[in-house]
Amino acid sequence: MKSVWLILERCALRHWKLAWRQQLALLLILALGSGVYLAMRLANRAALSGFEQFTDGITRQPDWTVTGPTGPLREMELREMRDLLGSRPVHLLPIIEETVSPASTHQGEIGSVATWRLIGADWIGLMNVRGETPLQLQQEQDRQKTESPQAGVVMSAKLATQLGVSEGDAVPVVIDERVVSLKIARLMPEIPGVPSLPEHMLLMDLPEAQKVMQRAGEVDRVEVLCAEGDAFPNLREEAAALLRERWQVSGPEERRMLAGTMTEAFRLNLTILSLLALFVGGYLIFQALDGIVLRRREEIGILKSLGVTDGAIQRAFLLEATLLGTIGGGIGLLVGWIGAQGAVGAVSKTVNALYGATSTQRADLHWGEAALCMSISIATSILAAWWPAREAARTPPVHMLGRKTATFGGGKWWRTTWLGWGLMALAVVLAQLPPIRMTAGTRLPLAGYASALAWLLGAGLAAGALLRYVASISSNAPVRRLAISHLRRPTVRHRFAVAALASAIAMTSGMAIMVSSFELTVRDWIQRTMKSDVYVASAGSQSAGSTNHISAATVDAISKMPEVQEVAALQARPIQLHGAPTTVLGVNGSYTTKHGIYAWIQKPKEERWWMTQDKGDSDTIPATMNESFSDRFALKVGDTVVLPGDHRVKLVGIYADYGNERGSITVAASEFREWFATDMAWRVAMMLKPGTNAEDFCERLRQAQPGLNVFSNTHLRSEALRIFRQTFAVTHALEVVGVAVAVAGLGLALACLLLERRADLATLRAIGMTPRQIAGAAAWEGIGVAAAGTVMGIGAGLWLGWLLIYRVNKQCFGWTLSFNLPWWQLALLAAAVIGAGAFVASMVGRWGARMRWEQEE
Repeated sequence: MKSVWLILERCALRHWKLAWRQQLALLLILALGSGVYLAMRLANRAALSGFEQFTDGITRQPDWTVTGPTGPLREMELREMRDLLGSRPVHLLPIIEETVSPASTHQGEIGSVATWRLIGADWIGLMNVRGETPLQLQQEQDRQKTESPQAGVVMSAKLATQLGVSEGDAVPVVIDERVVSLKIARLMPEIPGVPSLPEHMLLMDLPEAQKVMQRAGEVDRVEVLCAEGDAFPNLREEAAALLRERWQVSGPEERRMLAGTMTEAFRLNLTILSLLALFVGGYLIFQALDGIVLRRREEIGILKSLGVTDGAIQRAFLLEATLLGTIGGGIGLLVGWIGAQGAVGAVSKTVNALYGATSTQRADLHWGEAALCMSISIATSILAAWWPAREAARTPPVHMLGRKTATFGGGKWWRTTWLGWGLMALAVVLAQLPPIRMTAGTRLPLAGYASALAWLLGAGLAAGALLRYVASISSNAPVRRLAISHLRRPTVRHRFAVAALASAIAMTSGMAIMVSSFELTVRDWIQRTMKSDVYVASAGSQSAGSTNHISAATVDAISKMPEVQEVAALQARPIQLHGAPTTVLGVNGSYTTKHGIYAWIQKPKEERWWMTQDKGDSDTIPATMNESFSDRFALKVGDTVVLPGDHRVKLVGIYADYGNERGSITVAASEFREWFATDMAWRVAMMLKPGTNAEDFCERLRQAQPGLNVFSNTHLRSEALRIFRQTFAVTHALEVVGVAVAVAGLGLALACLLLERRADLATLRAIGMTPRQIAGAAAWEGIGVAAAGTVMGIGAGLWLGWLLIYRVNKQCFGWTLSFNLPWWQLALLAAAVIGAGAFVASMVGRWGARMRWEQEE
């Protein structure tokens, strides 16, 4: 082992000092690969953490949370719970909650306004559970014991600073469709080391909150806290068993798991994409470490001649790779953390639009993720260094000491293309396997992801076969003939450069095809379903988790406006079915049928489907479902399902819905109102009388109803497409990183080849070849490699796009997409890669033309 450390100290570190620019570039490559992965992980974790805060209770850790099977609880049910629990030392804390948003005079983009939680809690009940609430609330309770309680809300001092308000000021917020002024009764300052009131949370006393929300006698949930003691050793389990007889009971772990599973598919897709970018970077790291071995081949030959064993040389290179991975991983921590700050905004916006409110705009460095990032960096370095170290150790000294040695062509495995074709065939087989069904209805297309990885790896290995076709192109120009001659017998470095380009381009083109197909499908869906002239929602509906609705009185007032010809209200109520969150919708069947609102995947047999109740089965109601609901719960047309509240429905049709992956089931509005005892509308659509200007009408309605967001048909369509493009913003960034890394790999491969050809370059200069011609030959060689990688990459990307559309997307989200090929985008990608390859190769060629034959570094 002493000889290994001596080689590392006297050889490796000496080269690090002499070639510090190359070492710095290699470290940055490692940092970029691991940093991209870490950035996505940290951004995902931050967005999920913010999302989970909207599922947390008012107390630190309630033992159980009790909710109604189909909606709010009545206050009388609290007494029933207390009677059921008897004398057991269990605290019941009733909570009422709504999402609210700050009122604004300007209607901006959907999701551009913050979402807060307005929570009404029983202050007296909180005083009885001292020690379970945050210290700040305990101090507030102590203050209220000695002072007269003030009406209003309690908010964090940090939020107040952001808003520029203080105690006693009023903050206008939107609750449902109403603009309400909330007086600030108390500001909670941050205390170092003590859990503080979240910025997005506003607290009120329960009776006052019920009055503000216009929900007298209702609570949304009851937080249950069990007092520990010898008298009731199994109190927690006993309380849950008793309460489950009538109500839905969930623990804190279940709620957090539910929050995680709702965004699991989205977060997993980003993680897979970041790993694919790292996979492409692995090719580049291999070439960089191979170049290190190449530059030191004479030195290695001397060491072997002096009696240093093959094992010591190989271990020395692996130890150096470990050191590189450690330093590169350390830089990657910084790169990843910086990248996460930029990515968390885009990820949070997507979570807001698709899943629920999250206020996170900053990603903190998590030590578990940091350790994983370091491990990936070190493991990637060791794996990439293993082959070059093995070849360096096994090559005889006589082959290492000669200046005019033959270029290393690689082992037979790298020259064999059947392995690549075999992996691609394996990918086709894997694509036929079904997804893994996880908790809460989540589907994990593990076989689909494995198929994509096998396809990318296979396409990279098979891409080398295209080099001989590129080399078959005849040319009389000496420069091009020289470049082509190097491609007739491609080395392992040529093959790795082609493999990296093919993999990166396949990933990019496959994603481009999927996004283009998605956009075409969404545009067609919007065209087919958004046919009303004007759409209305609460101004507080800024995220998918909003609880704001519109009262029947407001809907009636809108319908009586002189410009309005027809109005239809859409009602919605979130439920849990088989432990998974989903939604029940209530619709005006006559309106949807008259205007052809639905894009049917499987059309009901009867046009008036909501009136097709089976004779003799009056308890079973006809219903339709969207694709996600069908796939998530493994249901088909004709099946019967029992919803919470013992409501039986028979499924009669399936419609497309690309705005909801959790699934929804639709019934007639009359049934919805009877089931959930509410006439509140979630969304309102309307047709205007002929000749009415929609934009002018929208402005008048906004002035009359400042608590509403009003969208014309054109405006809402543009908003829908904006949210769609925002969803894929991070994806496009990862694709750019992958292609950039692959093009850099092409330059590095050519640099290694020119180092091997030092003597050849000296000969070419001696016979009269100018530096410009040498650079031109390197550029044409780079163009040949880039062309082979581009052709294979785009060809492989076509099938990868099919896999993402018809397997991964369908298994993950349940959506059927139409295939669309973005020819202009693929052509632009090909031109950009080949052009970038030519430029990088030309720069490397100019450097090689100036290099002396005896140059080592």
